Amino acid sequence: MRITVETAILVDAFEPAMQRLRTAVEEHGGYVSEARVHGGPHRSASLEARVPSAKVGAFRAAVASVGEVVDDAEKAEDVTEQRADIGARLRNARAQEKRLLDLLSDRTGSLADVVAVEKQLGSVRETIEQIEAQERLLEGQIAYATVKMSITARGEEQTLGAGGKIARAASEGIENAGVVAVKTAVLAASIGPTLLLLAAFFAALYYALRAIVRRQRRTTASFRPPFQAGPMHAYPSGAPPVQGAQPYPIAAPPAQGAQPSPEPTSPPPAQGPRGDGEIGPG
Repeated sequence: MRITVETAILVDAFEPAMQRLRTAVEEHGGYVSEARVHGGPHRSASLEARVPSAKVGAFRAAVASVGEVVDDAEKAEDVTEQRADIGARLRNARAQEKRLLDLLSDRTGSLADVVAVEKQLGSVRETIEQIEAQERLLEGQIAYATVKMSITARGEEQTLGAGGKIARAASEGIENAGVVAVKTAVLAASIGPTLLLLAAFFAALYYALRAIVRRQRRTTASFRPPFQAGPMHAYPSGAPPVQGAQPYPIAAPPAQGAQPSPEPTSPPPAQGPRGDGEIGPG
């Protein structure tokens, strides 16, 4: 029978439990073939031990005394047929080896025949070694059971007081801050040169565009037309006329070579009635 046991236990103290399990493996004539320890808030480990099949029951009782068993499974696989097949193959290979050795001892054939027999003998011996390795492996699996153990520590927060919880939280915070600082420094070192190059490029682009805009403004200002005043209304007195008053006539200057117009004369006085029916000056 090939026996495989898988068990999972919860322990209060991780390190003492690991030591007790290793001691139990040695006391029952076994050995630890593989071990892995996992950190974190709840420490855990996985052990794979090889224990003599005859002592599996006693070893499982010792494991149960270390902590609380939360999962347990056992598998017994019948390998009788596999063992018989390996034995038969090994016997046939050894018989073939004996016949080839007998042929070589007679030396009745030619040199080419001897070389061919030696080559065949080497192949048969390689097959025998492979079958023997399979037999040793199977015999070891039969003689020693495989015990896979999973050990997990209970939540340490339940046993810690308020001060212990605060101290632990502060320690974890400092550790996390250190990790963040290291990652930030690594990130800055990796992308810092690229950022500096981009900053220099955009700065040069900004100043170039700024110079172009200023040059265009100066060019536009140099070609701007002069200022033209709008039409102005002249007033004789320099002030606009009073509302309701008649505008003062402005005489146009005489044209060159023209005679000045005579000044207007007042009309003759009107004639009053006369006794003879004629109108005379009144």
